[in-house]
Amino acid sequence: MIKIVILTDSFVGAKGGSEKHIKDLVSGLDKDKYRIDIIQLSNTEQIPFPSGTCDANLSYHHFPVKKVYGLSGFKTLFAISKLIREKGIQIVLSFHEMSDILNALLPVKVIKLSSRRDMGFKRNQTLEKMIRFINRNFLLVLCPSKAVQQKVLSEGIPKEKTLLLYNGIDSETFTQALEQPKEEKARLISELGLKEDKVKLVTIGNLNPWKGQRFLVDAVGIMNERGANCQLVLFGEGDNFDDLAQQVKSLKLEDDVFLKGYCGNVKEYLPAFDLMALPSVTEGLSNALLESAASGLPLIATDVGGNPEVVQNGINGELVPAEDPEALARALMNYLPSSPGYTEAARASRALVEQQFSLKNMLQTYTGLFERLTGQENRD
Repeated sequence: MIKIVILTDSFVGAKGGSEKHIKDLVSGLDKDKYRIDIIQLSNTEQIPFPSGTCDANLSYHHFPVKKVYGLSGFKTLFAISKLIREKGIQIVLSFHEMSDILNALLPVKVIKLSSRRDMGFKRNQTLEKMIRFINRNFLLVLCPSKAVQQKVLSEGIPKEKTLLLYNGIDSETFTQALEQPKEEKARLISELGLKEDKVKLVTIGNLNPWKGQRFLVDAVGIMNERGANCQLVLFGEGDNFDDLAQQVKSLKLEDDVFLKGYCGNVKEYLPAFDLMALPSVTEGLSNALLESAASGLPLIATDVGGNPEVVQNGINGELVPAEDPEALARALMNYLPSSPGYTEAARASRALVEQQFSLKNMLQTYTGLFERLTGQENRD
């Protein structure tokens, strides 16, 4: 039996990529071989479970931490240490900075792993120094993209202490847009309030400044001025909702740009679209890109973070500079459904996910790592 603590800063019921990654990992591990304790540090009143509840091989805990360097941080450090001793935990896998700091400082003998989810864009100078200091305490740092791995290496971690571990998508659960029956596609388009005779674009992500949706809205304005006849749907919620709504209004794009909020079943709607755009200013490895690729959509994304590992120029889409609406508009117009090579790009997106970003491969890498580190490989 392998016993693991997953330590995360965020509300585990949240809708972001890191939370989805944790859910995919936990649900994919063999319940007969693994016992998992998820510890949520988020200082929020919104929790998806009573503290300490247990479901089969999975236990949940909520230890709110207001400040990792303060009293609540020290109390949580010792609470986690007590749990590790009592349950015989072998591995602690931490997500995000606060969890990494507590993991690194745990005063117990345990295998310490860090999962870095982004390029560290939220860190201030003090936090950056702290992360560099604690890096030595991790046996391995797991990286979802080569770009994140390079960032980790720049922090002074030897390459042999890093592991490239891509996010995984179960592509078989995604319908390819090119294979969606016309009647079903028409139904989805109608539900979204779109028009069949227009090019349909989609972007997915929290509505925050670093996701860059404002540049994509500008790009749609540019495209339609040039006769592209496009409509854009933004799936996501966040602090920038009102600003984006005002931008849409000021550009007189109310009939072409729609803020739909969070969509829990986005993969059901992806086959309604023709293109996916990701205008991020910074990115680790986008689940939204992978999901759109699994749906067989050509991809237009900014040349930041892990995006170049999913978007292959001239094959399944195009990379553009960040914060450049004109470049976004030109690239999107190169991949309209009427463009030469559109079908080949759509099929290349799906093939890439199947070959390089499958959920099966991700879970096999995790289980192989966990079994090797605990000396349980090759055991029945």
